[in-house]
Amino acid sequence: MDKKVDFNKKFKLAVERNFDQSAGIYDTFEEKHRLFETLTRKLCELNAPFEPKRVLDVGCGTGISTLCIQKSLKTPPIIYAIDISEAMLIKARERLKGTEGIYFIRGDAEKLSQYFHEAFNAVFYTASIFLLPNFKESIDQACKLILPGGVLAISYYDGLFNAKGRNAVSLAFPEMKYQYGTVSYDELMKCIKSKRGFKTSQFDYRFEITEEFLFDFLSIPAQSAGIYPKAQYIERIPLVRETCDKLMKKVSPLFMGWKFVVSRKE
Repeated sequence: MDKKVDFNKKFKLAVERNFDQSAGIYDTFEEKHRLFETLTRKLCELNAPFEPKRVLDVGCGTGISTLCIQKSLKTPPIIYAIDISEAMLIKARERLKGTEGIYFIRGDAEKLSQYFHEAFNAVFYTASIFLLPNFKESIDQACKLILPGGVLAISYYDGLFNAKGRNAVSLAFPEMKYQYGTVSYDELMKCIKSKRGFKTSQFDYRFEITEEFLFDFLSIPAQSAGIYPKAQYIERIPLVRETCDKLMKKVSPLFMGWKFVVSRKE
């Protein structure tokens, strides 16, 4: 088997396992901090006054983004939401039980064309694109599913920063390599800009965070696995606590950064 193909397969299995383990903790974090709801709402605001009738939510998790998309539009669209984690989807189905026009599908985001044969007015990657080893294939298929005038909308986790915009992890831990996921932002933008017939805009979003927020965020199994991939989850928690303490002592105030990408098909 090709080494790259083997890595991609193992990584996706690890992502599925980590997010299966994360479902309950993910929801607890969201109830407390409303991060993913905020990110999705802001992404929808960047698309206003555009009102898509058919939406694909890629990497829907526990349905937070799906519900937010549905509530953010004046006329609720038909939404298809896909995720690789069955545990996440169980939570999502519970969250939107009885809501018409929303359909959840368990599937691989790198194989969208196998699940969807009708076009969409918008495809959202809600804090998920950086978890796809073969993200280029997913983006390529998504772009083909978008109708003229439709949009590709992405939220991308950009990292942690000090007040001057410098990488906080590099400042506090010079030898630590911290990139959540497998896709750099430069790689993502190079891929998107290569798509003909799309006009792309980029937006930065940074906000100050507390040590409690940071600990809660990094304690999500899928997040902590990105920092300590070889440790069992129960072993990661004290490591996360130690990392948060050291980081906040060396870099304060601390800011979390996200990037929004909106690419409209002409």
